[in-house]
Parts: sequence; structure tokens; C-alpha cells
Amino acid sequence: MASVSSSPGRPAARVVTAVILALIAIVVVIVGVLYLAEPSKSLPSMIPGHLAATAVGSGKNHPLRGAGCLVLGVIFFAAAWFALSFQPKSAASAASRICRPSASSRA
Repeated sequence: MASVSSSPGRPAARVVTAVILALIAIVVVIVGVLYLAEPSKSLPSMIPGHLAATAVGSGKNHPLRGAGCLVLGVIFFAAAWFALSFQPKSAASAASRICRPSASSRA
């Protein structure tokens, strides 16, 4: 079994989450490109919007579904980036700010 190595400030769960989000984003972008490039009759049957070659309207593309998938792909890529780059404030610095009296309370 392979282990996930992470940097000292980055938990392994966050790296795994970012990888999963990036993979979902890649799949969604590929589906979006398929929606834009292929007519309904040429779409794989597992993708919603597939129509049989004999069906009415089977030669049309699905531009709204394609655009929606591309937007979702960008959102998932942004979420993956945020999962890797977000650094929460350490508990020690937050606790020191709470315990330290402010200048206005001393007066």
C-alpha cells in the first residue's frame, strides 16, 4: 500500500481531497468538451443527452450542458487549489490574541 507524503504544514487528508477534486474537475471538463464537440448521436451512452441515431434531433449538440460542465470543472479546480493553498491560523496565535488585553480595555 502506498502512503501519501505531505509537507509539515499540509495534512495528508487535505492532499487526498485536492487530488480527488482535481480528478473530478478533469472528468467534468472532458465531458463538457464532448458535449460541445459531438452531436447527440455520437455521445457515449453513459452520458446524459445521448440520443439514438434514429431519434429526432440526434444531430444537435448540447451547448448549455457543455458550458455548465466547463464551469463546474473550473469550480472543482478552484476547490482543489483552495484545499492545497489554504493555511488555517494556528491555535497558538489565535489563543495569544484572545488572552492579550487590548489597549482600549486598559484605560
